[in-house]
Amino acid sequence: MAPAFDYPVSEESSRPGSQSPVIGPANDEMADLETTYQESTIRAGEEVDYFAAQLDRYNTDTGSPAEQRAQVFKLVDSYYTYARKRADRLREREPRRRSVRRGSWQRAGSADMDIDEVDDGDDAASPEEVRRVEEEAQTWDLLRRILPLRYRDQTASQLRNVDDASTRTRGQWWNEFLVADSVARERKIVLEWLQDSASYGPPIDEVVSELQQNAERGDILAHGWLHTRHKIKLQKSVNGYQGVLDPHDAAAAQSHLGSNTLITQLDPDAVTRQARKLEPQDEFFERAIWLGCFEMLRRGCSMSEIREWCSERTELWRAASIAPLPLSNPEDEEQPDFEPSSLVLWRRMCFAAARDGGTGEYDRAVYGLLAGDIASVENVCRSWDDFLFAHYNALLRTQFDLYLAKHGGDDATKAAAQFPSFNAVLHHSDPMTVSKRLVASLEAELRTRKEAIRTAKALQGAIVSNEVDRHLFHQGLVLSRHANQKQKSKLIPEVSLPLLENFNQDKFFDLADHDGLRLLAHVLIIISTLDRLGGFTKDSGALQTRRQAQEHIIAAYISYLRLANLEEMIPLYCSKLYGARLYETLSRNLIHVVDNDTRVHQLTIMRKLGLDLREFVKSQPLMYLEDVQDTLLRSEAKGRFKILESGPATLKYGRVMKPDFFGEDAEFVDQEDDLIIRSMEWLMLVPGQFVETCTYAIRIYKYFLKRTRLRAARAFSERISGREIVKTKSPIPVRESSEDFGPGWFEEFANGEFPAEFLEECRLGKDKLVTLVRNVWELECLVRALDSMETLSSLAGLSREESSTSREMWQHTSQEVRSAKACMQPVLKNWLLVSNEVDKDFQELRDAYIPETVLAYISCLHFAGTSLSRDNLLECMELAAVIAEKGSDVAQQFLRCGRMKELVEAFASSSKALAIWTSDKKGSQTNSKKIREMGWSRELWSIKP
Repeated sequence: MAPAFDYPVSEESSRPGSQSPVIGPANDEMADLETTYQESTIRAGEEVDYFAAQLDRYNTDTGSPAEQRAQVFKLVDSYYTYARKRADRLREREPRRRSVRRGSWQRAGSADMDIDEVDDGDDAASPEEVRRVEEEAQTWDLLRRILPLRYRDQTASQLRNVDDASTRTRGQWWNEFLVADSVARERKIVLEWLQDSASYGPPIDEVVSELQQNAERGDILAHGWLHTRHKIKLQKSVNGYQGVLDPHDAAAAQSHLGSNTLITQLDPDAVTRQARKLEPQDEFFERAIWLGCFEMLRRGCSMSEIREWCSERTELWRAASIAPLPLSNPEDEEQPDFEPSSLVLWRRMCFAAARDGGTGEYDRAVYGLLAGDIASVENVCRSWDDFLFAHYNALLRTQFDLYLAKHGGDDATKAAAQFPSFNAVLHHSDPMTVSKRLVASLEAELRTRKEAIRTAKALQGAIVSNEVDRHLFHQGLVLSRHANQKQKSKLIPEVSLPLLENFNQDKFFDLADHDGLRLLAHVLIIISTLDRLGGFTKDSGALQTRRQAQEHIIAAYISYLRLANLEEMIPLYCSKLYGARLYETLSRNLIHVVDNDTRVHQLTIMRKLGLDLREFVKSQPLMYLEDVQDTLLRSEAKGRFKILESGPATLKYGRVMKPDFFGEDAEFVDQEDDLIIRSMEWLMLVPGQFVETCTYAIRIYKYFLKRTRLRAARAFSERISGREIVKTKSPIPVRESSEDFGPGWFEEFANGEFPAEFLEECRLGKDKLVTLVRNVWELECLVRALDSMETLSSLAGLSREESSTSREMWQHTSQEVRSAKACMQPVLKNWLLVSNEVDKDFQELRDAYIPETVLAYISCLHFAGTSLSRDNLLECMELAAVIAEKGSDVAQQFLRCGRMKELVEAFASSSKALAIWTSDKKGSQTNSKKIREMGWSRELWSIKP
């Protein structure tokens, strides 16, 4: 499938402020997700564009599971490549920081050394920013290494070529070991990741620079222990010694050497053999060299790099002692004539040197690494990565040692039993939970606790310990708690669980950490996709609740995209959600879009992503109606809907109507009401679903009228008119005229031809469809009639206040009177009495609106009769006759509500006005012919002297 849309991606930031802010007003907006339908100050960097583009590019909806899995792994690789380049660029901008290359161990003054002294400036990256981006790169690096192992194709068999034990190379033994032990394969991956991460630290020469400076030898790196050699030569010269000094010689014991317990020979073992010391400067030099060796092992440098570094210092023997097994990468330099017993024995010698030998902590740590020891290595560990490396190195070396002792023949078995060694596997006990317990111990360890609970490290720890699912679940719970602090969030609702386990919330990202949300959202999408391809789903019970909590991460990131005005990306990320959450999140994050062209563009994106447009638009009105609990709401309008002033009727105006009874601000609509109307505007953009559209329209009108939200009802009638529903959603032709508010378009629909395909799609007969549309039309007519009456009340108020009124005002009055008459026709005859099912809300609306509306209509006709034409008063008389007819539903409604007296008084007032009022406004339109046809004549009320 082609990408749903194109994302602008550039090498540099495509927007101002490439780093997402984590302080200021944006924080408040992100933390309060329900008030985000407004302008936002949040700006996104180009990394947001890139991640979305890659997610869209590597499609996982087509192909076999193996092909889809390969696409996911490519996606992770692309994220790592981007994050790595981004981290490198930022590091170059870091003030007073040397840029680092892989394996940066170059000697000072080398022409190959890559050093950029960056001055502080506006574009300089802060250390905190560099650290965050570096940790993200490390996270993607870990995922790209470990996911292919954990989510490998289980059907693919691993061929295991077993060669003759006497001819196998070291690499072959190593490969056999890894094939036989999946746990070892994963530990090897983690070790390689830790080595690679360490390689992006400061150059080794920079690490040892302080010790090198204390050695007081300037730029001289070679020639060993210069200060001790000089002292020995001096003593030999002064005392006339020839040959090698014997530390036990009586004359030497009385010399300056003896009093300072200085070594008398310069071989590497002299210090331990003679139990003597070096000159203080040479002790610093010795520590510097061992620290450098440790750092190279820690960073996974190749043997050639280690030899070159040691050779420059004329200490090649140190590289030789490291050669037998360079940590997790024995393929570095193959050993063809490999004897397993030699490696087993060598490891034990290294263990003895680490525990009982050595001159300082760094040389013991080097041999501790080679021996698979933990205690000697932990003495020099400084970071979470270092401690994890020490344990994983010990575990992997112990596993390989045990494998060689078991399969390497009698010599290997005897060598293993001959000398002691550290068994890390036994030390950590249960192999199935060792990673989990190890990561937990680093969180409790004082030396690593602060770093271990840092958000990025906590995520890395969860990946290492294979606790990603649990970590993402807790992350979702944390986001839910943040989102619901001030008010109940609909975007990230609270998770209802009978028993929540305790966990440290400091380990997790909050809503304001936009980079963290981006990282977590994509990790969750990748893990969920791989789980799905592996047949693992969370569709029931506690697992479903767990997934819903995890999806809070994606929902929070989608909200961030909305705040950053990146609506085009929203459908892509919503498509990664499941079930109803998909369309609910999509709707709540796009409901603020009001431009129809933009809405159509969004629907095009959704279609390309394979989303169900009908389901999307159909679910929106239901969701927003459920938000306001429209079906549970009892009618508030009865007894509250009052648009007539108290007091008797006047001769000219009848009973006076309240001005602006819709509301003082005519255009204002409450946000919750406007969201309901917008949801219907989305529904109108997708063809079909005629019955659903009409049903929702009826529910919306009922809700607005029950709560007397007259401005919202008017806005709805204008933006989603019944005529427009019929024109857009049905094949029945209706007239285009926008002035016909009365029975015109509905009669055309009711009398039209209904194609069989349309009836089949609607799954209703013609009569029921006509009844359904009739209810929409009747409710709309009431709202439009009330709208015209409000306008007439304002015009009547102007006529009372001004002595002279304009011709335009009376023309406007005449138009509004015609509109009110047309819209009142369905209200005056069986309004909401015909429906497809019994609806108690309809009767409640009749109780609330029929009496007050009819009385207001009589006042409008009264005002029109005394201001425009007496024919309007004649129509009042006709209305009285209609209501007085036997079986009149309006009369019954007045009796039901106990307001018949008010009705009679209103008609009596109109009759009196008709008898007294004699003049008509010039230019006013009359209906004399129609009135005469109904049997009425003005002369009946004319009083002649």
